Amino acid sequence: MPTPREQLEVRCLEDKENLPECVQKTNVHKRKREPLQPTGSISDHYPKKAFATQKEFYSMSNRPLGYCLIINNYNFERTSLGNRRGTDKDKDDLTRVFENMFFKVEVQDDLQASDMQNVIKELAERDHSQMDAFVCCILSHGEKGSVLGIDGKPVPIRELTQPFAECHTLVNKPKLFFIQACQGNEAQQGVWMADGQENTREEGTFEKVSHTAATHGVPKDADFLIGIATVEHYKSFRCTKHGSIYIQELCKQLESGLHWKEDIHSILTMVNRIVSSKILQGCKQMPEVHYTLTKTLVLPMKQAS
Repeated sequence: MPTPREQLEVRCLEDKENLPECVQKTNVHKRKREPLQPTGSISDHYPKKAFATQKEFYSMSNRPLGYCLIINNYNFERTSLGNRRGTDKDKDDLTRVFENMFFKVEVQDDLQASDMQNVIKELAERDHSQMDAFVCCILSHGEKGSVLGIDGKPVPIRELTQPFAECHTLVNKPKLFFIQACQGNEAQQGVWMADGQENTREEGTFEKVSHTAATHGVPKDADFLIGIATVEHYKSFRCTKHGSIYIQELCKQLESGLHWKEDIHSILTMVNRIVSSKILQGCKQMPEVHYTLTKTLVLPMKQAS
């Protein structure tokens, strides 16, 4: 009679013979593991926009492209601030550059504070529906958050920009402001730099600043860009012969950068870098840019004939 062990071996053998053929031939201990195959690519599960930078550009197809207002305040004889010699060079260069960018340029000279507000209000009430942008350049003395009329009275930057935020025909269109004026009465000091980093010396005079500084900021509305010659609390620099350092560099970089189809942010970054590298009567100047642009802005430029 078989032992219990022998009986168990016979029973196991019989069970194996009764298994399906496909199971009998499978050796689970020797089978190779196959790598898991994905059921689809990552891009099948996520929107394509998550994997590519989608640049949107402001339309710049209308001609004229828009209005460019230049307020040029030179004559401050009725105040203690002094006349702004050299400002006409800035005015002429800005006029040339923005006309070459297809803007319709309008120049207003020597405006009192109330006149500046009236000119701004009138222009904001115009129909801009057949235009793609608006530019305002203000050349004057200034103080923290404001620019001055030739009567020495301050106009907050906010009051100059707000009418255009409320202009329905400029909705979703870029509104650019470039301001050459002091934003305080301090002079920026330079810092030590590593060997090989060069500075450029310039001679000239600082813009004058009023001492009744108000604190008004720049707009937070969409599609604005505010370029200011200097950061808050500090003076800006103007050469009495060749114009202001900031405006002259702005004109130069607009002409060269737009020729290569660079966007406005890249151009103004270059302006900041070059202006801040100069030594101005032993001091420095750091321009500032505030913007709420919602698209990439590349302005057109006429090709040189």
